[in-house]
Amino acid sequence: MKIVVVSDNHGNTYFMEEIYSIHQEDTDEWIHCGDSELLVDHPLWHTYKTVLGNMDITNEFQLMRSEDIGQLRYLVAHGHQHNIKRSYSKLSKIAKKEDAQIVFYGHTHIPKVEKEDEIIFMNPGSIAQPRDRHKGTYLVLTLDDEATIAECTFYDQDHNKVEELSTKVALRK
Repeated sequence: MKIVVVSDNHGNTYFMEEIYSIHQEDTDEWIHCGDSELLVDHPLWHTYKTVLGNMDITNEFQLMRSEDIGQLRYLVAHGHQHNIKRSYSKLSKIAKKEDAQIVFYGHTHIPKVEKEDEIIFMNPGSIAQPRDRHKGTYLVLTLDDEATIAECTFYDQDHNKVEELSTKVALRK
């Protein structure tokens, strides 16, 4: 199973469309972690599942969403209302309540994968406005058949693999 995750494109649709054109044949789920600055009726929302970010121009998006795909349950939040720059604790509590194994979030513009309190927190970084590197990033998550191992592969906006960010993580059952 393959999931593509982007965040913080801040009005730039070029990268999201290009990512879709590259990965559309073999991707099962498309996630956007907020700050798109696009209207709710934008055609990209036919593909990407999104949430409300602090810079979004509409409040019609959900603040958070939990979803199931196969044996995986995940939570998506931008993180701006969950103090994500300081701690995972608020989102961790919500993830546990929702029985989510993974939390996808944005807001910081910094790509990372971290495990805390048996929850995997993943930030794809910003595809258009990176804060810790020269090129924006996005995440491709590949799950094994039992959804026990997640291969997290980060790519830059030119679709080159970012080796130092990419990793494998074990998911709880």
